[in-house]
Amino acid sequence: MRKRIRKAALAAAVLAAALNMGTLQAADEPSSLEGASVSYDMATGVITAEGGITLKRGTATVTGARASYNTKTQQGEITGGVVAVRDAMRLTAQTVTLESADAIHAMGGAEITKDDLRLTAASLSVFDKDRYVAEGDVRAVKADKTFTGARAEFTQSANYMLVPAGGTMRTADGTFTADRMEGWLTEEHYRGTGNVHVVSPPRSFEGGGDTVDYFAKAEDGKGKCVLDGNAWAYQGNNMLKSKHLTVYLANTGNLAVE
Repeated sequence: MRKRIRKAALAAAVLAAALNMGTLQAADEPSSLEGASVSYDMATGVITAEGGITLKRGTATVTGARASYNTKTQQGEITGGVVAVRDAMRLTAQTVTLESADAIHAMGGAEITKDDLRLTAASLSVFDKDRYVAEGDVRAVKADKTFTGARAEFTQSANYMLVPAGGTMRTADGTFTADRMEGWLTEEHYRGTGNVHVVSPPRSFEGGGDTVDYFAKAEDGKGKCVLDGNAWAYQGNNMLKSKHLTVYLANTGNLAVE
């Protein structure tokens, strides 16, 4: 029994840490695994907990209907309305699979919230506690910006968003649609490639091209769009077409073109 309890506590520590909830280096954090039934198979190294399971490690708590963990392969799974919480992070899904200490996968109405990021999709994966990959009806809200598409990738350390298979970014200023989108959120630099379309009702501006770079923090407080390849732009009745356009969007709503 004592060995089973120690193994269960180890499983809780590894699972909670891998769920982007902490690190194994904090060895002094207490760990526990509770459930209506907990079993450990010494031959296979598999721990199974069923019946309203709760895993705890330090300030992290993970709940679900069933959990299994293989102490030999360090792989595990939690199913049944999974909720994982630690500090500012919250993960919910029907199933969470631990591939390794650096890769987890959440499926079935998956959602992650952390600080000013909220990411929802049919499935979510977290790699190296830094890179988030979402697939299937993705909606990513970062501060005042909303990205939607079939797939989105967000790297937290670089504050970088990639929507590689077509998507839309929405802000209070308007919409940005393209076959491929990238966003360097700290710099507020956004790039669209393929069938790019930009609409800004507050500025009475619309434009597009094969590629568009939008800089929200351009010089003199103006937004700036650099449009290339079959580029076009108009404001009101003013229409512009060129292979290359640089359009400055003044806060007054007036265009300046380079």
